[in-house]
Amino acid sequence: MSLLFLRVKCCIFFCVLAMSLPTSVFALPSDVAVNVSGVTGQEKQNVEAALALPPGIVRDGKVDQRWLLRFVDKIPSQVEKALQPFGYYRSEITTDLQETADLYRIDVQINPGVPARVRQLTLRLVGTGADEAELKAERRSFPLKQGDVLHHELYEAGKKTLQLKAIDLGYLKASYTTHRITVYPTEDAADIELVLDTGALYRFGPAEFEGGTDRFDETFLRRFITFAEGDVFSHRELHQTRINFYQANRFDEVLMVPRMDLVEENRVPVNIKLVPGPQQRLRPGIGYGTNTGARLSLNYQNTQAFDRPDLYTFDLSLAEKAQSLETSYSIPQAGSSDNNLVASIGASQEDLDTYKTQIIYTELEQTFGLGSGKTGSVYLRYSREDSEVGTDDNLSRLMIPGLRYYQRSYDDLINPKTGYQLRFELRGSYDGPFSDVTLGQALGGGSFMWPLGRRFTLHSRVEAATTIKDKEISEIPPSLRFFVGGDSSVRGYAYKSQGPRDENNDVVGGDSMLVGSIEGEYALNNNWGLAVFYDIGSAFNASETMTFVSGAGIGVRRYTPIGPIKIDLANRVSEGGFGLRLHLSVGFDI
Repeated sequence: MSLLFLRVKCCIFFCVLAMSLPTSVFALPSDVAVNVSGVTGQEKQNVEAALALPPGIVRDGKVDQRWLLRFVDKIPSQVEKALQPFGYYRSEITTDLQETADLYRIDVQINPGVPARVRQLTLRLVGTGADEAELKAERRSFPLKQGDVLHHELYEAGKKTLQLKAIDLGYLKASYTTHRITVYPTEDAADIELVLDTGALYRFGPAEFEGGTDRFDETFLRRFITFAEGDVFSHRELHQTRINFYQANRFDEVLMVPRMDLVEENRVPVNIKLVPGPQQRLRPGIGYGTNTGARLSLNYQNTQAFDRPDLYTFDLSLAEKAQSLETSYSIPQAGSSDNNLVASIGASQEDLDTYKTQIIYTELEQTFGLGSGKTGSVYLRYSREDSEVGTDDNLSRLMIPGLRYYQRSYDDLINPKTGYQLRFELRGSYDGPFSDVTLGQALGGGSFMWPLGRRFTLHSRVEAATTIKDKEISEIPPSLRFFVGGDSSVRGYAYKSQGPRDENNDVVGGDSMLVGSIEGEYALNNNWGLAVFYDIGSAFNASETMTFVSGAGIGVRRYTPIGPIKIDLANRVSEGGFGLRLHLSVGFDI
């Protein structure tokens, strides 16, 4: 009897002990791996993200079996949800849990099936802006069409883009009264219905200043505003106005505040908050560029010269191969912020392998704002140039009137992805009391950017110039001749090292030029990128045969607020063989 009682007590003890132990936790295996097969690309990435192990399955190097089994049970539903954004609503999912010595392996086999396609697409515009041409065009470019796979990311992107377009056009309260996707899984079909109500059209009301008027006259401040009361409201115009104030170098902070709380008759007042910067600024600098070598610079600005909103600047640049000094005085004119009368005087010197030159000059220029990133100017320049090119040593006086035109459009002024800039100039001189040469020149250039995917950008650049003259090229000073080679010309060659040669085989430059470049850039992240490029160009005399030189290579890009820092390694393709040259530069082309 006592022996039986002892056995019963032992059984009870071990049962209680077993019940008190955390039997769902065991030491081995100590990890869990999930293997997904049957899908690739974004679909696989989405599934793998959905099947990330929840916290608690592996704790202190041990696997909680109970949580693991719950996780495996939920895998089919999680995978279905992860595939639905890509149009798959009838996926077949099987799971297999295997145990090895130190690992639980979950094999997830997916048969995504046939994706649902858009059977019916209803996209309507209602409200005041229903007949807007630009809005209709945006509707026609909706990324999903009838017969397309139902891709939810494209749907959301198109939906957002259409609404933002309406807002950009001044319909500030545009919203969807209907936004519905009806999926028929058994039919592999989906119907989309979107109804965008544009609402009323809003216009700009009065613009009022807060701050800045104690330093600057309000008439001067209004030069920077790109919109007028009564214009259709546009966030783009607000942004451009803000940029105009910052580019004036007179304000440290600019805030554009649309007062939606004060709207009357659909007119939006705008409060412009300004924090003026210091009246005087002194900016020293140090840098390096392969065109001119190591460089020291000093810039001084007085934004209220003689207690007026006039701008006085002094610029000094000391580089190994080039030095310059310029002082200028700019008087703002009525109208656009680009309307200015600018008087300059300065001196420059270059000592290159190709030529040596010293120039003293003065220039008077009237600039005009032409709207939408366009500026033009008319100028008169007088210079005295002492130069050595090849075996020629010349002293030239030049009175040059000219016209300039500049246009720029970018989606982002700091790190643009798409856009362009153009530059044109006409100039000439006439042999007489103030000039030693009669000539006329036309110059033009442009650079362009096209996005090709999320990270890849295609850049192209072109420059051209030609001269009409009545004397030999040897009578024209080097500042008006053309050469190729350098960071922003044909990489692989030294700065201004290529062009027509004289009888001693010295490069003396030409009266015409043609340069082109194409470059592909891949952004690794927000700070770094890689590039491959090909440049080709020729400096020549119009009466002679053009001889082109070309270079190709690879580069690294470091994106900064002042534009990309470019480090390029280029080979002289046109000469054959293998000879690399390093190029360093900062900023955008042209």
